[in-house]
Amino acid sequence: MRTTLLVVTAPILFWSTRAVAQAAMYDGRPAFAEGTDLGYYVWKDGNRCHVRWTTKVVMRRFTGSVVADAGDLKSLKRIDVESESKVLYPGRVRRVAVGPRGRVHVRPGRGPVVVTKEQDKIEKDGDNRIVFNAQTNNDIDGFDFTVEPKTSELRFVLHIDGKPAPNLVEVGKNNEKPHDAPLIVQLK
Repeated sequence: MRTTLLVVTAPILFWSTRAVAQAAMYDGRPAFAEGTDLGYYVWKDGNRCHVRWTTKVVMRRFTGSVVADAGDLKSLKRIDVESESKVLYPGRVRRVAVGPRGRVHVRPGRGPVVVTKEQDKIEKDGDNRIVFNAQTNNDIDGFDFTVEPKTSELRFVLHIDGKPAPNLVEVGKNNEKPHDAPLIVQLK
């Protein structure tokens, strides 16, 4: 009877320990660069969460959603090429030339980057859900949002070109690869 009790109790302790460790693995910005990395990058700083995506030269469609369990998502802020460049390259002036149809060329020889909010959609769908549908090539796009303190869990559905991409998601300052689809972040 004692052995059976230990076998049953051990998995319960493992799961509760994993949930605590999982929340900490999302702290801090992962390392990534425009035009050289492909995938999603997710991290948090306190109650502020960040989602970015980037590609290797080829135009890709990034779609998905973020859903909060038992809480609201606030202060949604879209991140575009210009604001992200200020974070990645502080103090460095970027050469930007506006081209036809609102497209921007960052450097000669590089593909066009769309910076208009009309072409890509990143928006709230109710109080606890963010949905996005964006095309990106050779740059970084994404969004930031704030999580209410009562939120216990965030669920990220992240697709590239219409398919789940769990192997192309990195989280936190150590660039952990959770390989989960959907990606679930236990906050409590």
